[in-house]
Amino acid sequence: MDTKQFMAENEKKVKVSVVVIAIIIIAVFLFLTTGLLIYIFGMDNNYTQKISKVIPYPAATINYKKIILLSELKDDLKSIKMFYENQDFSEIGMRVDFNTSDGQKRLKIKERNLLNKKIEDAIIRDLAEKKGIKLNSDDISQEVERKISEYGDREEITKNLMNLYGWDIEKFKLKIVKPDMYKESLSKSIQEDDKEMMESRKKINMAASALKNKEDFDDVAKKYSEGDSAKEGGELGWLTADQLIPEVAIAAFIHDKGDVSDIIESEIGLHIINIEDKKTEDGIDKVKLRQIFVRSKNFGDWLLEQEKSYNIYIPLKDYYWDKNSQEVQFRSNDLREFESKLLENSPDDISIIF
Repeated sequence: MDTKQFMAENEKKVKVSVVVIAIIIIAVFLFLTTGLLIYIFGMDNNYTQKISKVIPYPAATINYKKIILLSELKDDLKSIKMFYENQDFSEIGMRVDFNTSDGQKRLKIKERNLLNKKIEDAIIRDLAEKKGIKLNSDDISQEVERKISEYGDREEITKNLMNLYGWDIEKFKLKIVKPDMYKESLSKSIQEDDKEMMESRKKINMAASALKNKEDFDDVAKKYSEGDSAKEGGELGWLTADQLIPEVAIAAFIHDKGDVSDIIESEIGLHIINIEDKKTEDGIDKVKLRQIFVRSKNFGDWLLEQEKSYNIYIPLKDYYWDKNSQEVQFRSNDLREFESKLLENSPDDISIIF
């Protein structure tokens, strides 16, 4: 190789090296600049969303190991927004518009709730795997098929998922079915391991079995129920929704007169209710109930205790992890006050209910 050829080869290598270094510098600059826009200035636009699809910026970290990606959070929020925009709430006089100033705040509430859910799902999966719970693809596929057969026609469900959320069956499996299966499996495992929870579950199951065998509700309540109402056959009298525990209230007003509910789990225990009667008095709906109640710790309480051992970090400008409430909270007083007033003054708001 002569001198000219040698110099040409070296010059070519130098040019390639310069190009590679330039690309690396540009990539690092892009990474840092976009990171500043997201985390310091709280920018959320098409540019930051497109870049975050390529670069794995975290929305939250769990024990500095598990990362909840910002791109996943934004994609799921887009699906939620799509759901509301594709629904027709006109029949009940409701309209959800996220484009207004208040609408943007409502969407931030949805994002906060979504981030809470994703953190909870990640912790549940970690706890489940620590207990040796593993879900294989066949288990998940079977559960998907079960849900499809329960809800109706596969083609119709697939169409609705795409129209309402922009999801196919695989995304439904990943975002809904799999997290629910981990939660159900872990909850079942905890109930089997915890003696107190197991005894409570056994007692309420015996009551449910007795009712299915056509035993009188009054007699079953006196035999199995706990609390002051037990000696009266579980009689609670006439009640409004706000006088009931939320989980019980929902069941009471969904069921028809004469119905007996399945087992209901609340923050204080396990319930079976009998809807004796219903009426509207001075414009207020009321139900007359009897109840079988068994005190029990619940999965939510247990999970809350477990979450205390996890180190949650949220780098996003708008949120922080509150160790006392074990929840994602707004940094902005304005958003906190807006949400508080919304919950207080708009209990029937569709964007709050769902």
